[in-house]
Amino acid sequence: MNLKTAYEPYFKIGAAISRWNLHTPAHTKLLAEQFNSFTCENDMKPMYYLDREANKKDPEKYNLSPALTFENAIPYLEFAKDNKIAMRGHTLVWHNQTPKWFFCERYNENFPMADRETILARLESYIHGVLDFVQTNYPGIIYAWDVVNEIVDEGAFRKSIWTETVGEDFFIKAFEFARKYAAPEVSLFYNDYETAQPWKRDFILEKVLGPLIDKKLIDGMGMQSHLLMDHPDISEYRTALEMYGSTGLQIHITELDMHNADPSEESMHALATRYQEFFQTYLDAKKSGKANITSVTFWNLLDENSWLSGFRRETSYPLVFKGKCEAKEAYYAVLKAAVSDDSIDKWVPDYSEEDYKLQGMPTPDIKRFRENIWQENEYNYEASYGFIPNLFAYLHNDDVKRDCMLVIPGGGYCMCCSHEGELAAMEFYNRGMNAFVLSYTTDITMSVPLHKQPLEDISRAVRFIRKNASKYNIDGKKLVIMGFSAGSHVCGSLAVHFDDVKDNNPEYADISGRPDGVILSYPVITTGRYTHADSVRTLLGANPTDEELTYFSLEKQVKDNTPPCFIWQTEEDSVVPVENSYLFANALREKKIPFAHYVFPRGFHGLTVANDEFFSGWSGGEYSMEQTMRARFAV
Repeated sequence: MNLKTAYEPYFKIGAAISRWNLHTPAHTKLLAEQFNSFTCENDMKPMYYLDREANKKDPEKYNLSPALTFENAIPYLEFAKDNKIAMRGHTLVWHNQTPKWFFCERYNENFPMADRETILARLESYIHGVLDFVQTNYPGIIYAWDVVNEIVDEGAFRKSIWTETVGEDFFIKAFEFARKYAAPEVSLFYNDYETAQPWKRDFILEKVLGPLIDKKLIDGMGMQSHLLMDHPDISEYRTALEMYGSTGLQIHITELDMHNADPSEESMHALATRYQEFFQTYLDAKKSGKANITSVTFWNLLDENSWLSGFRRETSYPLVFKGKCEAKEAYYAVLKAAVSDDSIDKWVPDYSEEDYKLQGMPTPDIKRFRENIWQENEYNYEASYGFIPNLFAYLHNDDVKRDCMLVIPGGGYCMCCSHEGELAAMEFYNRGMNAFVLSYTTDITMSVPLHKQPLEDISRAVRFIRKNASKYNIDGKKLVIMGFSAGSHVCGSLAVHFDDVKDNNPEYADISGRPDGVILSYPVITTGRYTHADSVRTLLGANPTDEELTYFSLEKQVKDNTPPCFIWQTEEDSVVPVENSYLFANALREKKIPFAHYVFPRGFHGLTVANDEFFSGWSGGEYSMEQTMRARFAV
């Protein structure tokens, strides 16, 4: 007995896979033996179809009909064809991982946004091109498409580049184009997360599904179902499932997993119990006719593949298989919901050691790991919600001593933005450095002033790296810090106040916290006339003292021993006034500190390193948002 056989009378059982799974024979064998459906986790999102080079090379030719490439999608489609496994297409339209240049005149992100009609023409051509390629070359392989993904946020339409350029009806236009070009047997879905939450559920039913049903444009609702061990409540989830089912649409559970950071036997038993409850709910809804569930997809094959360990910034054990394709207790619990105990036998994967080796693509030669910089008894910020500031490493897997880049994301002291972390770290990693991203203390609630905690975090991070320089193969005398926006304020604070920050831990007290160089990108500098008010309020509270304002107005604090600085910003920055960078540059000049200062005429706030990955829409590892996510679930 296996999953696909147990659930064949009811609905398809699938898993999401990555290119690493696709090139690991044991994983593809597991997929073929246990599942009858799969989803491409990442390589069939918009950024991977849109051919940046071709469109930028001849923007007039492709103005209304963007050039497409299918090199990332083809391996998955070929695998599905060869193994006769059905696929869910994910996803045609999404605010994330859709490159900004797609919306710009001449496909150039430095040009203004194109008009609504131009973007709609591009959207139609893009959807037509993708569907035509798949249906012509791989007919019958993809049985359902997530046409539009995640357009609802906080009980309203999400503000995105789509709503900015086309308007809130962009999702209806996308479904119109998909219906026009999709084969009759292909089902069209709307897909979203937290769909059991009443505020989101009701908005989706009324404002998203309602108009699409009226126009006969939609066939199904996708409930992602990234679950926690205590959220959502099963009864609340069941209510939402049945309400979506009452529309007459098909229901797909599209991205099922359950975050659980505790691998103990007791905790894994609880995971199994919760999985069985949810699958029993699916079966009850299907059998009773309250929800026409036609597919359930786990989001990844194995615990070790799960996106949650990166997103949650702690190791997660959220799925039903692990390690060398071993079945967990949760696997048997899922089977028990559908079949009798006597029909369930032990799953023993019969794969060779060679099958577990990555084949046909290079093994990533990079070491990634997390290190907490504070011990639990050292860190006591009131609004941490269990978060501990930490470093995420991107190290070369060799013994070469390398320079080090420490990246500090921005986010107005409310969060550590993911697009200003990994993208920058990887840019410098690819240039030969070892790199780290610091997730420092922030406060999304803006209710508990941070004061010097972020400064203490970065000081400890610098000392922590230097203390472990030999272990990390870095030159402790060549450590540069790089910040973005409010992250630049954290960096700048250390640059001018490193002598003030004392570390009470004897292990670090005698290690220098002075960086060897500082890069400030579109920086928050001043607490005066040109300040970024929200950053200062989150840092110091609503009623800071004059002393605090002066201390954190960095242009007033430059000293003779401030490290060399590189500063850049754009004249068009509409978030942090460009005067901030001028103020700091002038202060450095007065103190005769070596510096470079570049102000570019065009460009928006938040450009990070402005590389191809950024403009393609990729935001990098979301682990830096851990404290924000913890606060979200706690408050």
